[in-house]
Amino acid sequence: MKLISENVFLKDYYFYRAGGTARYLACPETAQELSGILEWRRKKGVSYTLIGAGSNVLFSDDLFDGLVIVLAGLNRWIVRSRQRVICGAGVPLHCLIEFTALSGLAGLENLYGIPGSTGGSCLMNAGAFGSDISDNLEKVEVLDSEGRVLTLSRGEIEFGYRKSSLDGYIVLSAEFLLKYADPLSLKKKIDLTASKRDEKQPVESCSCGSVFKRPENNYAGTLIESCGLKGLRIGDAEVSEKHANFIVNKGNATSLDIYRLIKYVKDTVYNQKGILLEEEVKLINF
Repeated sequence: MKLISENVFLKDYYFYRAGGTARYLACPETAQELSGILEWRRKKGVSYTLIGAGSNVLFSDDLFDGLVIVLAGLNRWIVRSRQRVICGAGVPLHCLIEFTALSGLAGLENLYGIPGSTGGSCLMNAGAFGSDISDNLEKVEVLDSEGRVLTLSRGEIEFGYRKSSLDGYIVLSAEFLLKYADPLSLKKKIDLTASKRDEKQPVESCSCGSVFKRPENNYAGTLIESCGLKGLRIGDAEVSEKHANFIVNKGNATSLDIYRLIKYVKDTVYNQKGILLEEEVKLINF
């Protein structure tokens, strides 16, 4: 099938810029292409995994002996009708927020700067500064495991902290209901949000964003820093000096370097603080 490539290096397809190869890789741009790829997979009987923009995943250095479907280019369009915005899954979240802000529609601006696609953000219920993407979500269009296109309303989806019941579906598009606001004020707000991220997070480095979810009544970064782990390195993987809940690739880190550092940090926090951190990053093929 011409949409599917073989023996592809994975480092060009996700933020960490590490990892091995995929036996097969496909980058669909339409739901029709995606359906064809999934049908090819079913006939071949190969395993598969899905990634969006690749902002919260880590592949091992080994061969992924299956199909990697990259959804970053899927349905890259945005449609507005008054206070409603419908956005294709592959649209980068920051592009959606810039569009809504310029359109004078408020509700998503606290999420500005979160890396990743709109579809992936819905799947994991991305959030920041007291807001989650589910706060303004009205419905999503998804592809189910049988290849059927379904529309799910907000009430049919369960959302939690960095998770949702959309896991198991492929998000095709999402519809948001927003509030009218002054575009200039919204522009200032997203600029302020961006500057806060630049100040506190290593946005200039290759990372997956927050490695660990926030534990109850605490912060992963605070716990990691209090264990004296800032700046700790294994190979070219480093616990960021800027924000301890980020592990960055300083140049040539292998996935094993990053994985070992994740495990070391997790074990150290548990041994010293008695708190078991839960990974927010999705570990694939380990």
